This record gives sequence, C-alpha cells and structure tokens, in this order.
Amino acid sequence: MRLRVKHTTNYIYSQPVKEAHTEVRLLPHSDNAQTCLSFRLTTRPHANIFHYDLPNGRVHHFNIRPPHSEQSVMVESLVATHTKDPFSRLPLLDSDADFYTQPEVRQRYYEYLIATERVPLLEEVDRFAEAVRENREGNTACFLTDLTRHLHGAFVYTPGATTVYSRLEEFLEQREGVCQDFAHLLLAICRRQGIPARYASGYIYTGAASATEEATYHLEGSGLVGDGGMHAWVECLLPNGAWIGFDPTNDLVVNDHYIKVHDGRDYSDVVPVRGIYSGKATDTLDVSVQVTMEDE
Repeated sequence: MRLRVKHTTNYIYSQPVKEAHTEVRLLPHSDNAQTCLSFRLTTRPHANIFHYDLPNGRVHHFNIRPPHSEQSVMVESLVATHTKDPFSRLPLLDSDADFYTQPEVRQRYYEYLIATERVPLLEEVDRFAEAVRENREGNTACFLTDLTRHLHGAFVYTPGATTVYSRLEEFLEQREGVCQDFAHLLLAICRRQGIPARYASGYIYTGAASATEEATYHLEGSGLVGDGGMHAWVECLLPNGAWIGFDPTNDLVVNDHYIKVHDGRDYSDVVPVRGIYSGKATDTLDVSVQVTMEDE
C-alpha cells in the first residue's frame, strides 16, 4: 500500500516571540515493514533545517531567531507499507515464557522494562494480564493478541476524554481515553509481565479511497479510529527477535494501514513537534493530519 501523509502544525503566539528552537520527530521509518519513498519538511517563517539520528528515529531541528507571531511546520511523506498479514510474523505455537527470564534479555532491553513517569508499573494492572492468562498459558504472541482484544473491550475510545498530560491512573478510573492512554496501559501490563515493550508513534490509514479524497480519523464503516492527528500503539519483543505492533485502540496487530515514525519508552520520547522560545507569549496549537492512499 502507498500512503501519503500531509501533516501541518501551526503555532499562533499572543505576542511576538524570538529565538525559537524546534525539534521535529516526523520522518517515517524505512525497515522490513515499510519504506519511506519521499519526505519533505518546510517551515514558516523559513529556517535552515538540520538533523541527527537516534536508534529510534531521526530528529530534525531548526532555529528561528527574528521576532515572529506565528510558526508552521509542514511535512509531506510518501510511504510504501508491506505488512498485509501481520500474523505470519507471530510465533503462535510454542511455549516461550522462559525467553523473558534470561538475564541477557532483561539487561539488553532494560529501558523497555522499567517504569517511567507516564508508565508507572502499578500492581493493579496485573488483573488485566491475569484475566487473559486464564485462557492462554505459555505462548507470548497468543497472550498479547488476547490482551489487546481484552483492553479494547474494557475501555472506551473517546476523543477529548484525556490530554497528553493525563496520568495512567485517570484512564484506569474513568475507563475512557485516546490512543495514547491505551498504549501506556498496554506498556505497563507488558512490563509488569517482563515483556520488553516500547511506545510507537505514527499514522493510521482509515480508508480514504485516493489522494483526492480526504481521510478522516473516524471513518464510518472502516472500524479504525485515531485521534485526529498522530496515532499510538505498542511494539513488543517476541522470542523470535521481532518487534511486533499491537494496537488496543483498534484491537489489531499492526498491519499495512500503519506508518511508524518514532518509538521510545513512552509518549515523552516521541513528541512529534516541540520547542522553546524567548518571550512571555502564550501559544495556541493547531494540528492537521491527512492520510490518503495512492495507486501503486
């Protein structure tokens, strides 16, 4: 599948600011699951753009020194996705729980097993794992697919119910939230079970027929939902060495409708656009994302 993404981030300041430094994490990965065919990043006001690479993705950055009252970051990407049958990558037959007790595994993937500020390893999340373990013993891939379905049924996807600053405890209490909340909960459960798990950020294609038809993030009949901007899911390390994506928001193993951009320990590691500036202004943020399919 060939998917085109147009992503615009606008900041409007209450008064002119200066010396603005901005970081952007929006370049799609190129790996076995997808290929980034083109990528274009522009800014308004114009800025010279630089970048550096991290193991979990590329970070672009730029400075705008003169005073300005607005700032826009415009990204357009074209990505070919390849994973039509994600279950072909899942080892579904063998008992493999011993893999996660190996000291070398726990040491190598330590950062994806520990608590973070956004993903506290609360004991109360164990009840979700226990509910699934009653039916699945021994095989991790089966456990994760069942857990994904269980969380999808136990919580309600409700745009606006939470913010990027909401804590996991709030999601557990009110039982509704957005994809970020579903992902943070799945991370906490997996890490409590000793399964290395990382937060994945990107886009989800919900079914627009072509690049001339606007893609919405709650397309009637598609069954796929997102947050009107970027989407989030969880990648778990399986004993065959593959990182496989699980999306409890949509009850899916990640397939060719997904475009991965960045990964990390939690949302704080993958914030798509963030920066600092000099001045006392307040800012208003507006984000527009469009994902469409193109003929191959």
